Amino acid sequence: MNSDSEFSKAQLLSSVFQLLKSKRKTSTSLDSDNTLDELLELPLGLSRPLTCEDVKLEVEERYLKPLTTFPTSWLSKCQQYWGREPNYMSLVSLGPSKPRITIEVRRDGIDGELVSYKEVAVLDETLTAKNSTSLLREPGAPKDFVKGGSNYIPFAPGGLESEVLKNEINEVANDLEELLKFDEDEILTVPPGFEHGLIFEDDETLNNDAVVKNPVTGLSITDLLAHDEEDFKLLEQFKKEKITQSKIMEEQEKDIEEVGVTKQENLLSPSIATVEPMDLLLPAQPPSIESISLIKKSGANIAAKKREWAHVVDVDIGLPNFKELVPEMAIEYNFELDHFQKQAVYHLECGDSVFVAAHTSAGKTLVAEYAIALAAKHMTKAIYTSPIKALSNQKYRDFKGTFGDDVGILTGDIQIRPEASCLIMTTEILRSMLYKGADLIRDVEFVVFDEVHYVNDSERGVVWEEVIIMLPAHVTIILLSATVPNTKEFADWVGRTKKKDIYVISTTKRPVPLEHYLYANKEIYKIVNADKKFLSVGWKQANDALSKKDKEVKPANARGGGRGRGGRGTVAHRGGGNFKPMVQQDKQLWSNIISFLNKKKLLPVIIFTFSKKKCDEYAQRLTNIDMCAGKDKSKIHVFIERSLKRLKDTDKLLPQVRRTCDLLNRGIAVHHGGLLPILKEASIKITLFMYISL
Repeated sequence: MNSDSEFSKAQLLSSVFQLLKSKRKTSTSLDSDNTLDELLELPLGLSRPLTCEDVKLEVEERYLKPLTTFPTSWLSKCQQYWGREPNYMSLVSLGPSKPRITIEVRRDGIDGELVSYKEVAVLDETLTAKNSTSLLREPGAPKDFVKGGSNYIPFAPGGLESEVLKNEINEVANDLEELLKFDEDEILTVPPGFEHGLIFEDDETLNNDAVVKNPVTGLSITDLLAHDEEDFKLLEQFKKEKITQSKIMEEQEKDIEEVGVTKQENLLSPSIATVEPMDLLLPAQPPSIESISLIKKSGANIAAKKREWAHVVDVDIGLPNFKELVPEMAIEYNFELDHFQKQAVYHLECGDSVFVAAHTSAGKTLVAEYAIALAAKHMTKAIYTSPIKALSNQKYRDFKGTFGDDVGILTGDIQIRPEASCLIMTTEILRSMLYKGADLIRDVEFVVFDEVHYVNDSERGVVWEEVIIMLPAHVTIILLSATVPNTKEFADWVGRTKKKDIYVISTTKRPVPLEHYLYANKEIYKIVNADKKFLSVGWKQANDALSKKDKEVKPANARGGGRGRGGRGTVAHRGGGNFKPMVQQDKQLWSNIISFLNKKKLLPVIIFTFSKKKCDEYAQRLTNIDMCAGKDKSKIHVFIERSLKRLKDTDKLLPQVRRTCDLLNRGIAVHHGGLLPILKEASIKITLFMYISL
């Protein structure tokens, strides 16, 4: 009966819900119908009878499907508490303190043989680029890694940093250690300023070496306390001489009456006599510790001044065991190195600074190449500095062909691959990096100064001096030049400034002989031979050729001057106001010289002048000369068009661009500081392609 009643109730509820649904069908809103249907939906078993499939799904959902969480009722059964005793001391325990010192090792030689250990204080971690000159300071911003920041402090210069002061402090400490000598009983025996001190004869542990070192007889305590017979004899002898001394003092009384000194005050008492032998053994006034330290410090400074920092290497001896000294070179060459190159490579491997004063075309660049390769091997950086941007661009192309993409350049115009291990830049750029404390300086191992004789330049020489002074101590300096006369003196200045040994390596003669000629009357005459000897015969021949030319020109000038009228004609003739004939004469002179060199097959030729204006003027006077063949003209034209693609169409019509392109098409190149960078690069590359003759 109960089941029937429940079933009837379920049917009644179902009919009620069906009635409600039928009434809601008259509503116009479809969304509200769906919502109501969902609300009026009865669970299974009420709306319709359960089927086997429904029962199966419910069983699987309730019992067979794994749950992701535990029921709340299980919490009290699953939890368990493990009691423990609290250790309050763990809250106040301190961890190990940061180390205040570290151990540094010093190595020597190519093999890196361990020589000694040294304790070095660890600097504070709060050191930054804005408050410290240490290399161990915190790095700056990544964007300032290459060029540094204007508010950064430079790194400590080598030779002037605190390491030099540490040596002086160590010397003072050694002086104090010698002054404050302790015996085995830890008692001071030698006061400051005294040559000797008390000697304890009853001490069995007395060091005999100290007695030998100070042979002066010491003052014994037993002698002061015991009144032996010698003391009494000394007193008796003094009493006998007392009368004689008093007479002498009476005679001197007249001389000291003006000062108010009485006779009794000047009499020598026995107590003073007993002390007098003791005072004679001691200095009148002991010198101070400061004076002793200053004397020793001045002596050390004199010894340092006498030290020679520059060492001249004899390249004639050579290195027969070079393969043993440098078994594995950083870069291999397919030719035998010269003696001076071997010496330079050996010293670079040893970590020494070198000054290579070799002649032009002797192979100085090989030393720079080896330093770059050695830096790449050591995973450090090498900086190659040059005086002008044109030389920097040339070295960039040369080194890129040797070392590939691991070469960068930094100039005022361009910046390419500053992260490379080899960086080429002008000296001004390196000075700016040093003053701005660029973090890149930490990684630099070698700095190559090419054409270091620019240090003697009145305007730009100070840049080289500042860079040499500002370089940190860990940087190895490589100086290259062919025109420094006093190599040892200059190297000694660099060594004294940086407190480094500089090895001077020079060549004895030019590999390519240099001869001097004079051009006179369409012919050349040798005046200086390859041995730098002046040839008076050639000078006389050139002088005779010029005299012969003057004789040929004078009759023509005389005929022209005769047509003058009065004094005015003479003045007009002397004034030299006719500039066009001079220009025409220069054009003819340059044409004759170039024709002569072409006939002798001495082209290409370089003409030097120290004026930008003169350089352009000389180029314009060669408008009637064409040194380029038709095949080369097309190649030059294609290269120029390719190079000028970066310029706007309006910029291509600039007078300088049109004039330079015209000269290049005729085999004549102009290069000076007033040219646009793109024209400089085009001129240099076309010259390297051997398309330029002048």
